[in-house]
Amino acid sequence: MYMLSERYRLEIHWDSVSYDRDGICFFKNAYFSGPVLSNMLALQPNDSIMLDFYKQYFVLVPKPFIGKFSWGEVIHTEGKIFLKDARLEHADLLNKVPTLNNNDYMVIDTEEHEEATHRFNLFYKTFIVKDTGDEYNFRDK
Repeated sequence: MYMLSERYRLEIHWDSVSYDRDGICFFKNAYFSGPVLSNMLALQPNDSIMLDFYKQYFVLVPKPFIGKFSWGEVIHTEGKIFLKDARLEHADLLNKVPTLNNNDYMVIDTEEHEEATHRFNLFYKTFIVKDTGDEYNFRDK
C-alpha cells in the first residue's frame, strides 16, 4: 500500500475516461480533491504536472512510467478544483498498461513539492486506486 501523510494527499477523480487516441487518456469531469488543497497555491489554467507511476507499474513496464497530466480551464470551489479538458499522455507506455476505469482515481504524494523543494522534484509520485480505496497490485499479474 502507498504510504503518505494525509497532509500531502492530492486525489484526481473523474466521471469517465476514454482512450480515443493512442497515448492519451481523456477524463470527463475531472477534479482535484484532498487535504493538500488547503495549503496549495492557486492552480493555473492550461497547465500540467508530471505523474510518476513507476513504483506501482514497474512490474509491467521496462522503463520509468511518467505521464503528463494536463488540463484547460480550472474552477476553484470549496474542497475541489474542477478541470476542463483533462488528459493523461504518454506516447510509449499508456497503451501498454491496464486502462483506467471510471470508478478508479489517482492518489498523488505532494510531500516533495512544497514551495522550498518543488523545483528539485520534477515528478509527483502517483498511485492508481480502485473505488474500494485499495491500490492496484500488478505484482500478481
